Formats: sequence, structure tokens, C-alpha cells
Amino acid sequence: MKSTIYLIRHSITSGNIGNWYYGALDVPLVPEGVEKLKKLKEEGIYPDPSDADIYTSGMLRTEQTLETIYGDVPHKVIEELREYNFGIFEGKTYEELLEIPEFPPFHNDTTNDYVIPEGESRNMFEKRALLGWDKLLGFHRLKELSHRHSGLPALSIAVCHGGVIDRIMHKLFGTANDLRYQWTPETGRGYAITLEDGAPVFYEEL
Repeated sequence: MKSTIYLIRHSITSGNIGNWYYGALDVPLVPEGVEKLKKLKEEGIYPDPSDADIYTSGMLRTEQTLETIYGDVPHKVIEELREYNFGIFEGKTYEELLEIPEFPPFHNDTTNDYVIPEGESRNMFEKRALLGWDKLLGFHRLKELSHRHSGLPALSIAVCHGGVIDRIMHKLFGTANDLRYQWTPETGRGYAITLEDGAPVFYEEL
């Protein structure tokens, strides 16, 4: 039985264009983001959703990405797959943040424990994102069980965020030498993770 989990990053938002520090801001896709998804769909990079279990983080940009690719399809929300909460830094550029006293302690933090006011630390975010992955994996294993006698592939699709995907892929396939955001896919793209005996063993880029 083929078993695959697809992690797809949402498409382009005004935050991506403006190089904002943002994650908790619930911003929509921009028209360029919608057009990019349509082109990628034409290229055939997205899986057939007809028998897949589908999930989003529940944020507007992931909901719009899902709808643009697949239309109005049934899906569930895993809130732990939401993007990093930058707290008081949300919606600001690097240059703007240089004027905020709390930014240097965050930017220079090597422990990943600095908690942004009204936000979270990098370690808090990673723990949450991996909890979201554990939930997704648990749901997917139930999907596998439901397909074990049919011979049909077990597919799950999660539309979420670049930072979340980065932390998941680092956990599954990375090394201690990985740079943060090394595994972040381009907007609208992502990874297909192959599982054997319920465990991730291989991946391909979308």
C-alpha cells in the first residue's frame, strides 16, 4: 500500500511581498498568489484529492490556498500547524524592528528560549509545530488502517506554513548542521513524504 503525507505551503501574501515578520496575522493571499497556484496546478504538482484526508491550519491564507487548488472540499483544521507567532513584531520589516528595544535580544538569541512579548519563543513554536505533526501523523495512521485491505493508497494533504514545514522536515530528515528555514519550501510548493510501516522514510519536493 502506498502511503503519503503531502505538506503544502500557502501561496503569496502581502507579508511575503513586504518581507514582514509575520505569522499570527491572518492575512489573505494576494492576486499573484492565486495565479501562482493556478499555474502550479496546471503543472500537475498537486496530488489527486479524491480519496485523501485534507487538513489546514485554519488560517485564511491556508484556507484560500486549499480552495484555489481543490475547490470547496471537506477538510479538518489542526491549529497547532499555525505559523510562528511573532507577537509585537508582527507585520514589521527588519528595518522597522531595529527601532524596537525587544528585537535585538530576540535576533541575537542563541538558546531559542527568548519569548517575544505577546508571542512565543522559537522553542515554543517548534514544540507546537511538532505536536501538530504528531496529530497529523496519528490521523494518517488511522487512514492507513482503513485502507489496509483495499489496496488503495493512503493519502493525507496538509496546507500550512513555511516555518511549520521547515521544523517538521528538519525533525524527520534534517541534521544538526541544518540552517533554520533550510527546509522552507517556496510558496505554493512543499513535500511529499512517503511512509512505510507508519514511519516517514523518504521525501520528494513538489
